Amino acid sequence: SRSGGMGEVGAAVSPDANSIHWGAAKLAFARQNAGIGISYTPWLRQLVPDINLGYLSGYKKIDENQALAVSLRYFSLGNITFTDIVGNVTGQFNPNEFAFDLAYARKLSEFFSGGLTLRYINSNLTGGIEVQGTQTRAGRTVAADLSGYYEKESEIFNKDGELAFGFAITNIGGKISYS
Repeated sequence: SRSGGMGEVGAAVSPDANSIHWGAAKLAFARQNAGIGISYTPWLRQLVPDINLGYLSGYKKIDENQALAVSLRYFSLGNITFTDIVGNVTGQFNPNEFAFDLAYARKLSEFFSGGLTLRYINSNLTGGIEVQGTQTRAGRTVAADLSGYYEKESEIFNKDGELAFGFAITNIGGKISYS
């Protein structure tokens, strides 16, 4: 929520337990040796009462230059009623998606670090129903993120500050298919 409140600037804010989401490279600059982050978001609560997003992440510094991190993101889309073309109920299902991430970050210089995140994605939107004679299945794939982070203490307008830049290239990987 901190990055969301700042205009989605997560790649450049100071490192914390949620850094794996924005760019794992930041974790090489984490000031604490370990951290855990937990969040729960009731999604579109005013429209639908049972959609939610849960997120659990954590990191551990290996030494002053390296860190490992993991995260689990779970998205429940609530209860869905399936109907045919004329509106007859054909079934009910609670579609959901989850992603499991494993990341490594390393300082490459005094002020710059790089990170690599590997991700397994499972997206079960249909519960295996048959659509136009084709059996559906959960979509599964793997992906990777590459990130970089630059951080340097500096003086800005005669005040001590910290200059930080970050980037992330996310979800590099295979396409996902449900049939």
